[in-house]
Amino acid sequence: MNITTPLKSATFAIALAFGATNMQALAYDAETVQENQAPLAAEFNKLDTNSNQNLTRIEAAKDKLFTAKHFESADIDRNDTLNQEEYANYKSASQQKVVKRVASDSVITSKAKAELLAEKNLKSLQISVKTYKGDVILSGFVDDELSRVKAETIVSKIEGVKSVKNSLVVKS
Repeated sequence: MNITTPLKSATFAIALAFGATNMQALAYDAETVQENQAPLAAEFNKLDTNSNQNLTRIEAAKDKLFTAKHFESADIDRNDTLNQEEYANYKSASQQKVVKRVASDSVITSKAKAELLAEKNLKSLQISVKTYKGDVILSGFVDDELSRVKAETIVSKIEGVKSVKNSLVVKS
């Protein structure tokens, strides 16, 4: 009996479940943003060293997110200070972008693993897939150059993939 097929099926199911779980992270709506603003209010108050309910550039710079460029973007009323609302709105939006990017990368990785597992003539359990900002890195071992190229071709067709770095090694 060939145990590769049940093993691939089980791994395929796990990859799909992982992808479905990560899709839940995309349900990050306005209600969640509001719930997260209470901790941001505490952060704001900690940064507001003179307690005037406004952050100067110097005060805001203590939060690594608020570089000069980010401060400019957050300062909606252009008064060269950030009030609590400006601070919380900008920081929440920034955190939301990170969550969406991580979830998107996880979905790409899951889809790539599932597609590789579905390919019958490919020993995909020896292939590692990592994704960062849509760039996919394939590593591990394959039996021949055809398998190496096939894996890259499969992954490059997945929606959201910007590039594929194929670091697969052909066993000799």
